[in-house]
Amino acid sequence: MGSLGGGEAVKRRKAMWLYPKIVGFNPPERWGHSACIFDGVLYVFGGCCGGMHFSDVLTLNLVTMNWSSLATTGHKPGTRDSHSAVIIGQRMVIFGGTNGAKKVNDLHILDLHTKEWVKPTCKGTLPTPRESHTSTLIGEDRLIIFGGSGEGEANYLNDVHVLDLKTMTWTSPDVKGNPPAPRDSHTAVSIGNKLLIYGGDCGDRYHGEVDVLDTDTMSWSRVYIIGGVGEKQYYNDVWVLDAVTCAWTQLDIRGQQPQGRFSHTAVVANADIAIYGGCGEDECPLNELLILQLGSEHPYGRYNVSMCKIFGSRWSHEKKKFLRMDNLQKVILKKGDPNHKCTEVDNEDKGAVFHNPGRFRSRLKYAHSIPTKLSCIILDIFLLIRECAGEEEES
Repeated sequence: MGSLGGGEAVKRRKAMWLYPKIVGFNPPERWGHSACIFDGVLYVFGGCCGGMHFSDVLTLNLVTMNWSSLATTGHKPGTRDSHSAVIIGQRMVIFGGTNGAKKVNDLHILDLHTKEWVKPTCKGTLPTPRESHTSTLIGEDRLIIFGGSGEGEANYLNDVHVLDLKTMTWTSPDVKGNPPAPRDSHTAVSIGNKLLIYGGDCGDRYHGEVDVLDTDTMSWSRVYIIGGVGEKQYYNDVWVLDAVTCAWTQLDIRGQQPQGRFSHTAVVANADIAIYGGCGEDECPLNELLILQLGSEHPYGRYNVSMCKIFGSRWSHEKKKFLRMDNLQKVILKKGDPNHKCTEVDNEDKGAVFHNPGRFRSRLKYAHSIPTKLSCIILDIFLLIRECAGEEEES
């Protein structure tokens, strides 16, 4: 996640909604899909619309704003929605979800360079089948699954499962402390070794607390929040959580306000946030692409502009001027290089699914966005987190 300053600093910036012009075809409306960004391309997988379940991989080039359908090979996941997706180096990892007939617990990996799907053999005991859970990368070699909705009626989960990416072994650690209430459709983000859980629901109850899992000690604690949001509404507001002061701040956004929605995706695209799909206020699936620009007024004084300008030459200018990239790199990139493109390791061990995951680090972290319901705001509570107080003082 990015270090974009404290809540008051973010509130003072002039954020703006943008409605980019799309080149080529528009994909079918969908919700319950996943979205990840790798090397300047948005990858959308699966989702559903009415009784139709998708198995396609769509790509959106953020320079040309052109949608394409990605041709892939290998052991494909099949139709899937309400799954989770994580970028690990050059690979997109898909876990769980539903295929329209039943909930599943399989793991599939798409190599974004070779465009080949693989279904790795994992050791240990797999998590039970589930949908609307979260998968979060902690460090370089741990993938953590939390919660979701399991098999049967009203089977909401709050269990924790860890996949060691070096050995491809599943474990279910003993967790201390008071765990979050069982839920699905929540969101999860990582800050260092901490996993933050927000929102979600268990039927007719919606959660607004923030729970924290220390993944080193495997113990839960709660962050007590000042303020918050309501429930049982279709939201289009954006809130910022300052992890130091534990205070919510609502972001003031210019431009035409989008309709409220749920089960959309939201990913960080350098200095902006891209929101795609979901269900709107009339409960109809959407195929709309929105951009939340975090910065100042657009240089041309308008917001309904071509995305080529937003994600093209103005990228480097905006991030230097408004986002203090020296701090942004520390938190978003985790010591990565924003100008470095991931390359394959020539001598990679072909028997290993992830050979030293740190060597395949993606250029960008993204806002993890599992399909959300009414309790989560339009950006899946995209947490703009300050660095810890000590680092802030040193800088």
